[in-house]
Amino acid sequence: MTVFLILATMLVAGALLLVIPPMLGAGAKAREHAARQEQARTVLVVLREQLAELDAERAAGRIAEADYQRSRDEVEQRALAEGGTAEAGVDGAPARGWALGVVFAVPVLAVTVYMLLGTPAGLDPENLKPAPEAGHQITPEQMQAMVAQLAERLEREPDNVQGWMMLGRSYAVMQNFQGAVATWQKIGAQIPEQADILADWADLLAGAAGRKFEGDPDRLIVRALALDPNHVKALALSGTSAFRRGDYAQASAQWEKILASLQPGVEPYPSILASINEARTKGGLPLLSPPAGPQAAGMAGGGGAAEQGGAASTALTLRGRLSLAPELASKAGADDTIFVFARPAQGGMPIAALRIRAGELPVDFDFASAQRMSQGPLPAQIAIGARLSKGGSATASAGDLESQAVLAAPDAEGVSIVIDRVRK
Repeated sequence: MTVFLILATMLVAGALLLVIPPMLGAGAKAREHAARQEQARTVLVVLREQLAELDAERAAGRIAEADYQRSRDEVEQRALAEGGTAEAGVDGAPARGWALGVVFAVPVLAVTVYMLLGTPAGLDPENLKPAPEAGHQITPEQMQAMVAQLAERLEREPDNVQGWMMLGRSYAVMQNFQGAVATWQKIGAQIPEQADILADWADLLAGAAGRKFEGDPDRLIVRALALDPNHVKALALSGTSAFRRGDYAQASAQWEKILASLQPGVEPYPSILASINEARTKGGLPLLSPPAGPQAAGMAGGGGAAEQGGAASTALTLRGRLSLAPELASKAGADDTIFVFARPAQGGMPIAALRIRAGELPVDFDFASAQRMSQGPLPAQIAIGARLSKGGSATASAGDLESQAVLAAPDAEGVSIVIDRVRK
């Protein structure tokens, strides 16, 4: 209450300081300035009207260009001259009576208005309670309206590359597959020939079809790879499409192209390697081994056993149960792919990874049969985490569902992992 009153008093005093001095000693200057301002406005009005008439005359062909320019100059000079003469005859008498009235009237009026329209009870500390935090997030309804407006705009601007990317990714985040399909059927034929856009919409349309790539998704992937043979997302989707139709050799080949562009110590190398070896296993092909040498030795997060706080057994037998939070159940499709990673507690390249179908949840997992991505002693503590890929790709992206990391020993049992958040 005290702070409010002090601030209110300061504001009133400040207002009076701005008003009273001109009324007491500088009234003449203030009125001179006001008169000049009024005259300036008059000049502008006159000038505008005269110029409008001249412009109309010239447009109608009733006045030559030379006459138009001469008349324009005369109008401007006459208006300026009239403005200059209006500065004479200014009254310089101070307004002391008004100043005295304002000094008393302003504080009284401020208090009266506050008592009538304000909240006097709010000055009492006993009545002050924290107000609930105002929501500033965009509501789902507002998001849907904005996406609909963007779709309508693309009907008029089909070559808007950024618009197509924003629209596709908005539909993906909102999981609005029905709206995406409707938009595609309406203006999809006009989609720009951009690999990023084609791959995003292939992913979106495949998701709308229950991760089935036959038809438009496969055609869009082919178009994207024709534009950019090394496009990572298009290669990932192409491999996923091949994997789903049972062409495991083709799936492995497409994913290996992605692997060739990555460093062994950089995410998402291990998840892609796990996908490749799953395809190779199903296709009866030899497994692809992780790189040997210093790079592979560093995949466990760097440092020797002593730096890890003591080495555990070289056998990774960690077991547990993976589940999905009920509030995210509607966001997961039965055929969505889940990657479960085991990595050093301090971060770094995963030690091993498992691949599971979302339709199997909840499910028990066991790293005893998982292929190691790095050799050597295991750290005493391992971080276990899971990610559900909405695009079926080993590359993490916005909209994926994921869990928090859980620390456990390499031979721990009964570890519980819950996928409970959406990746931003």
